[in-house]
Amino acid sequence: MIETPVPECEVWNLQLDNYWMESLDYRYLRAHVNSHSAKYEPDGSLKVVIAARDPGTANFLDTAGHRSGTTLLRWTCAKSHPVPRCTVTNLAALERR
Repeated sequence: MIETPVPECEVWNLQLDNYWMESLDYRYLRAHVNSHSAKYEPDGSLKVVIAARDPGTANFLDTAGHRSGTTLLRWTCAKSHPVPRCTVTNLAALERR
């Protein structure tokens, strides 16, 4: 799970990539989220769940069967630069929320 405040910026996006930093197939899978498609937390922050199966949470991104890879998060013209918090979480616990 990636959790972060969202800075004031023109646009932002987070995408899943394979080992070679090639974007996963966003045409058929939910492999990215951006400032227009995200569902924000009540305080305006962002929580993204990256998993092999959909736990039924907002901002779920599908690993497409990859067990390793990279993630790219970019803020365009951001006024600040928050550091996201990344945690490994039990998927079953998220499914109960």
